[in-house]
Amino acid sequence: MDLRQLIEEYYRDCKTMQLATVSEGKPWICTVYFANDDVLNLYWMSSRSRQHSREILQNPSVATTVVRDIERKQALQITGQAYEVADEDLARIHGLYTEKYGPKDYDLAAMSRHDPDGRAYWVLKPAEISLWDEVNFPDAPKQVYAPGDK
Repeated sequence: MDLRQLIEEYYRDCKTMQLATVSEGKPWICTVYFANDDVLNLYWMSSRSRQHSREILQNPSVATTVVRDIERKQALQITGQAYEVADEDLARIHGLYTEKYGPKDYDLAAMSRHDPDGRAYWVLKPAEISLWDEVNFPDAPKQVYAPGDK
């Protein structure tokens, strides 16, 4: 089984991820809807005033999990760096997001004004993706993929 292909299937099949951040040694976790690009980056929309957004601005190291099937024990655990999407990438990321969820009436011009209480697109660039998959790997369910792998 090709790990990258399997990760892409998880991304396609799932809509939400649990995003973990940390501030002053105290962890925080929330659930967000996500989209992805062809290099396995994850994107979500969130207000800059949300706790996880504020914490990412202070510490970009994050972790997330994407659960495909609880009963069959299929999930991804991902670590990496997160940050706000650059203004020049907003339209492209908005396209990925609306491709997955349908048309959304988000004001990209307002996002580029960087209002502290406004919405923003965020990205997680994975450093490592761990799969826990008892269906495809019953004898060794934990598999590790580094996005630089081919």
